[in-house]
Amino acid sequence: MIQPDIDQFTLILKPTISFDFDCWRDWLANSLINTFLVNSKMLSLFDYFDVSDVKLPEGYTFGYSFNNSPFYFCIAYHEAFSKMGVIIKFSAYAWHEYVKRYNNQFNESINLYSFLMMIESDEYDFRLSRIDICCDFFNEKINIPELKRSIEAGRCEVRYGKY
Repeated sequence: MIQPDIDQFTLILKPTISFDFDCWRDWLANSLINTFLVNSKMLSLFDYFDVSDVKLPEGYTFGYSFNNSPFYFCIAYHEAFSKMGVIIKFSAYAWHEYVKRYNNQFNESINLYSFLMMIESDEYDFRLSRIDICCDFFNEKINIPELKRSIEAGRCEVRYGKY
């Protein structure tokens, strides 16, 4: 069985309203974060959301996470550079835990597309700035070191897109 999945992804939220410099730091960044948390239902699925106890994404100065979690999840912003927006980083483990808890709590499945539709808001625009896809092979009798040597030697090729 071959199972493609999401390894990790990052979202960027940008406000849809005009604002002055102090508004970003004083209330707007946190307003975007709160709207995201409500729309995603994350606060009903995870505990201990507080000032981040994990390393913030590069370039960001203030952030939040679900503290003492076994996975990496972080929401952060730069206090002086609003153009960076609010970054939301899900590790693979965080995403899979979210999906599992969402399914259990609301008795419905969720995927990345339905998640993105669910977090839509008039308060912000968002973009998927990074997504890493993985492909797990289960019981396919593939010898990974042999596959690697075949690719390096040119006996096997990896294709991307439509062929």
